[in-house]
Amino acid sequence: AAATRCSTRECLVRGSPLADRCTAETDGWELHGFFVRETETCVTGRYCWMEDFKYFWAYKQGNCQKRLTTSAACVADTGCRWSTSNNICYSATSPDSYPSTGLDEDTFLSLLTNVSAEDQSVTEFEKYMQDKYSYLRTRNRRYEADFHARYTGVRLNGLKTQVMFSWISFNATFPRENTVDEANVWYNRWQAFKDTHAPNIGGYQTTDLYLFLVTQNEMVKAATMGICLSLLVAFIVLLATTCNWWSSSLGLVCIVCITATFLGIVPLLGWSLGENECIFMIATVGLSVDYTVHLLHAYDNAPVSARTARAHAALEEMGISVANSAITTLFAAAMLFACGFYFFFQFGGFIFMVIGLSILMSTNFLMPLMMLVGPEGDQGKMLRRRKIGSTE
Repeated sequence: AAATRCSTRECLVRGSPLADRCTAETDGWELHGFFVRETETCVTGRYCWMEDFKYFWAYKQGNCQKRLTTSAACVADTGCRWSTSNNICYSATSPDSYPSTGLDEDTFLSLLTNVSAEDQSVTEFEKYMQDKYSYLRTRNRRYEADFHARYTGVRLNGLKTQVMFSWISFNATFPRENTVDEANVWYNRWQAFKDTHAPNIGGYQTTDLYLFLVTQNEMVKAATMGICLSLLVAFIVLLATTCNWWSSSLGLVCIVCITATFLGIVPLLGWSLGENECIFMIATVGLSVDYTVHLLHAYDNAPVSARTARAHAALEEMGISVANSAITTLFAAAMLFACGFYFFFQFGGFIFMVIGLSILMSTNFLMPLMMLVGPEGDQGKMLRRRKIGSTE
């Protein structure tokens, strides 16, 4: 239908926006019982062996071509017609009269698995399809025969008695490259299409797009779980280092902000979610915790009580150290920008961004935050020091 098939991505299938099938070639039907498009410009966008099976079924009705060889005998049979242009008798049964609910199982299997009298190694339907492909090739439409043979078909068991599996294909409109969200939207659209038009066939829909889609979905789960676990471990490390839940909580806020900022920059750089990016996201927390934990440790061990004075003391004691550490790491990461191998270039960009964000956020966000709401005195301490006095 026009709503399903068109030349834009608003439709699922790329093809001619027709409400019905393409016009069939007369000679193909009368001579061999084939459905062949009259014009190559009419594109259905689908490859379905059941459409050929309908024509095969209709062509077999009455066995007109083999049974009746004269015009008079053919015309006298109500189930047959005589072609004056091709001088041949062909079936009068229309493929459109194929039952909408399908043939009964025995009739269907009998017609599909009947062995050809000309070649015992194939069935009549397989021979029918081979003849159709040969017919297309003689008409310089080899591509059509090759595509049809590849993108749709049915496979029988070794005894040619049962259907093992079958497949049909569509010329989909989705682009070659998609984000995770876009790929999931395409999957859901095609799944809804399958559920609407073939809810009971028990099959599944697949394409090359979904191969990486599954990987990307697992990467999203792995990255999310990795970041959450890393944040938990980082909080435990902060607690162990500072012995102060108040400072540790504010430090965790800083690390979360660094991680969120980096995740926001990733799509702006044009990076799509892959193996490298998944590892980078998980490692972001580990690189972000370094300067935060040093400044918090200095803050909690400052010999003053007021939060503003503590923040000043932390910056005086550890500010130059963390700044020099950041500078050396940034220079080391910058060296990777000269690499021709993309992974090293990307890895250098990852370290440069995270370290840059870490030093900026720890000194320009965390320390002002500590000045505003940081603990004073023994606030938040999990282990309080006791003063031991002596009596004489």
